[in-house]
Parts: sequence; C-alpha cells; structure tokens
Amino acid sequence: MEKSLMPTDINAFLAAKVLGQVDLLRRISVSLYKHINGLPAPNVLLIGNSGTGKTTLMQAISAFYDAHDDLARFRVMIIINANTLAAEIEGADRTTRLFRKLEGRVRVLFGSRLTAEALRGYLENATVCVDEVDKISGRISGKPNVEGITTQYALLTLLEGEQFLYRTTVWKEGVGEVEAELALDTGKLLFICGGAFEELYDQVYGHIVNRRDDRRLKEVSEVDRKADGSVSVRTVVRFKLRDYLRLADLFVYGMMPQFISRFGSIAMLEELGKDELRQILVGAGNSPLRLCLEYFRHMGIRLLVTDVALDAIAGAAAKNSRIGARALREIFNGLIASHEFDPVHSPKYAVTDKGPTLTIDQETVETYLRRND
Repeated sequence: MEKSLMPTDINAFLAAKVLGQVDLLRRISVSLYKHINGLPAPNVLLIGNSGTGKTTLMQAISAFYDAHDDLARFRVMIIINANTLAAEIEGADRTTRLFRKLEGRVRVLFGSRLTAEALRGYLENATVCVDEVDKISGRISGKPNVEGITTQYALLTLLEGEQFLYRTTVWKEGVGEVEAELALDTGKLLFICGGAFEELYDQVYGHIVNRRDDRRLKEVSEVDRKADGSVSVRTVVRFKLRDYLRLADLFVYGMMPQFISRFGSIAMLEELGKDELRQILVGAGNSPLRLCLEYFRHMGIRLLVTDVALDAIAGAAAKNSRIGARALREIFNGLIASHEFDPVHSPKYAVTDKGPTLTIDQETVETYLRRND
C-alpha cells in the first residue's frame, strides 16, 4: 500500500483536513512519502501564527497513518510541547523521556507483549511532533536562556540521527518479560516541529523599517470595486513574514544554527483569509458553528445563520490575522452566548412553518461587532 501511495495521494488526504497551506502540504507530503518508503526524510520546521493550523496538520498526519492498514507500523506518533523536554526529572535524560513517551504509545496501539525486534521497529518508524518549539529559544527578552539552549541540544542529538541505547522491558518467547537494551537509530524518526515565533514578526519588521540590511517593504496596488460600479486603485504596503524571512533572522531570534540546519524543510504557514475562515466555520468537524447547531438541536430549535452573516463573521476574524482560526472561535462564541442562554426570548427567535427557529443575520453580527469594537 505505501508504495502505491504517491506524494499527490498523501497531499489529497491532508488537503481534505487542512484548509489552504498549499505549499506546506506539498512539502509535508514528500516527507511522509520518503518516511513510509524508508528513504531519508527531511524533518520539517513549521512557522506560523497561532490559529493557522499547525496542530490541525499534526492531527491530519496521524489520521493519514490510521486510514491505511499497511501503514500500521508508522502509527506511533506523539505530539508534545517542547517544554516537556525541559529540566531533567527523576534521573532520566531528555532523550530517554522522549522514547518513554513513544514506547507508551506503542504499547497502547500494539499491546505489551512485544519482542525487542518488534518494539525497535515501532520506535524507529515513529513520527515526533514538537509543538511550541519557539519557546525553547536561546534568548528571552534579550537575555540568554540556558534551559532553551540545553533543550535545543537535546533535540539536536535526535535530529542528527545518532544511535541511542534505550533500556526497557520486552517479551521473549518462552521466558516472558526480560530487561533489554535496544540500539535505536534515531535517524529513522520523522520530526515535525512547529511554533508561532510571534516576536519574530516584530523583529523582522523592525529590522526592515530601520534599514539594517538590504530588505525593503514592497508596495502593492489594490483595486476597490464599489457597489455603484466605480473603481478606485490605492497603493498599500503589506508585510508578510514569509516574503522577507531569512535564516539569519531565526539565529537572531535564539535558535542555534546547528539546530535549524537539521531541518530539511522550513515552511511558513499562510495567514488564513476570509474564504478559508468561512470554510472552517462551515465545514470543520469541531467548528463552533457545528457545535452550536447540535446545542440548539438538542433544545428542539433550528439555528439558521445566513450567508451574509457567515461572511461578516469570517471577515471580522480575518482582520485578526495573528490569531487566525482562534479569532473565528472567539467572535462566534461571543456572538452566540446570549442566544444560547435564553434563545426563546431572543429577538431573532420565531416559530415558523419549519418549527422554532433562531436566525443569526447580518444585523446580529454587526451589532455584536460594534459593541465589542
């Protein structure tokens, strides 16, 4: 099965769960293809604002493994916060703690009676997703962060693909559980690390406007088409980090050159626009709208959100590009809160030929936004 899957097939699966991010998904698809076919797979570093889909992407990768029976040996995957690899506790070094987490996942999926060979295979084929990797920067508020540097070094050992001796308990046929020391090739692991790198945006922007190098902000022309048919053109400056980012910026931020060099692909997540946010609101399985529909359905009330209202909500969320889909959730949840508490006495509640109906229209959205501007 894994050999019949091409990068385009993997991309199609991921794209059905992650909106936008076309370039990123193609890079991830190639890495996954190499990983499941035993080829050297480039580790991936994701840089993107909060709410742009880093965690959603990681969950989509896990779903990809689960969706194909022949990829069972690759299903061992963990999503951890970079800070969980911080200060050593209970005498266990950082690498041992990481493999303990992986082993725990192995035994949940495949049981406890595993031979040394089977356990080694599952561990070496694992995918490790490290979230908030920006929080282990070597600098905090301009001062050295020793803990962050130490954690980067710990991950660097794994990213370099070294042999690691891991002591654990395995099943030996005819004997039962025995102690074993497994020699693990960490080079077979696939690492996908991500972070918001929020201060990086201000850092690079400040670098450019203060003319500290040859980078300059670019002006673009935008066309405004008005309802009366008239057209106006204006010149604006738009700053998108992906258009200006250089590796040196990451070093200044506090990521060690040795650490960054172990990622074969560094991908910027695109900020979600109005269309993508609207699609998330309508189509995502855990969207606040879907949860609300079920909430009111439980009360015997039909919730109706007009198309214009959906556009207004998505448009308002798009203005908060630094928090992406989280802005969408905050706006919708704030908007619907009073209606959830007492829907029957809402001015938008009515009994129609289709039964009790609560309608969220453009007026409802604009009134809420004005009050919370």
